[in-house]
Amino acid sequence: MIREHAGRYGVAPLVAFAARKYVSSADRAWCDRVLIASWTRHERMLRHLEFVLGLLADEKIPAISLKGPLLAQRYYAPAFLRKPSMDLDLAVIEQDLGRACDVLTRAGYKQDVLITEALTRGHHLVMSHPSRPKVELHFRLSHQSLGIPVHQFFERTVSCRLPNGRDAEILGSADQLLHLTLHLAHSRFGTLFHLDEIRRVCRAEPLGIRAEAIGRAVDHRFCGALRMIDLAFRVHWGERFLPPEIEVPATWLDWRLNETLYKQFELWSAPGRRFSPVMRLWGRWLDFQITDAPSDAFRIVKHLARSARFPYVRRVWATAKDLTYGPD
Repeated sequence: MIREHAGRYGVAPLVAFAARKYVSSADRAWCDRVLIASWTRHERMLRHLEFVLGLLADEKIPAISLKGPLLAQRYYAPAFLRKPSMDLDLAVIEQDLGRACDVLTRAGYKQDVLITEALTRGHHLVMSHPSRPKVELHFRLSHQSLGIPVHQFFERTVSCRLPNGRDAEILGSADQLLHLTLHLAHSRFGTLFHLDEIRRVCRAEPLGIRAEAIGRAVDHRFCGALRMIDLAFRVHWGERFLPPEIEVPATWLDWRLNETLYKQFELWSAPGRRFSPVMRLWGRWLDFQITDAPSDAFRIVKHLARSARFPYVRRVWATAKDLTYGPD
């Protein structure tokens, strides 16, 4: 059961590393397979990251490496204990997005959607390759069109040395924690791995870094997300994410933010769950409840309305309408 759930929730390498010397020979073989696979994938993703960052650097396109193998090197020992990345996440300012797509296209990548559609609907644009991992070019940090534009993070980056000797830019410590908290909230508190990673970073960094990250989240109107992560910490570990001395304003639906709502988020995002149109609308209703103010809730509705020109959103709306009112 532990083996099965460790894989589903993204913590198999951590479990294998912790349990290996205590288990039977058969279970030790499973641990070895998991660790070898994780190590191999970590090294492979580092090489791909070097390749892609090299392409962008040659064209003088600034980029920030988000999460992935460099985050692993920063907070995990050994680094391959972090859940292996399935794609590369890079931050590129909106003005450089077209040039970055052109560079990657010349290297064999294919743009999944038009830039105008990506800017309207999402926070990143996906570039696919027949033999390399996908590259996600983030022009906002998270939360689709409601997210924080990435341009403001470039002035606070720090450098990290790649195996090939080049320097890569990564988020500063407070921005890194901010990104992880927003990513977890945007994924609707999906896996234990992402929650545990926030806890790991909090333990590795001084309290001032957490306070700085929380302050930036408050400034960008993500108080509801902060309060839900605090609930998640208390549910799983009996700890607080929000220190008592740091004040986070109450949201307009603060009375809704309780353990029951958090459990609904976990139920929605359980690994392996199939997402029908009704499930997706339920996800939007969950997001609605953790908005900071009525104006933020209206932004979600406005985002959905603006996205309705695209076929997928129209299909979701049509299905929900039929389920609610029946066919026309």
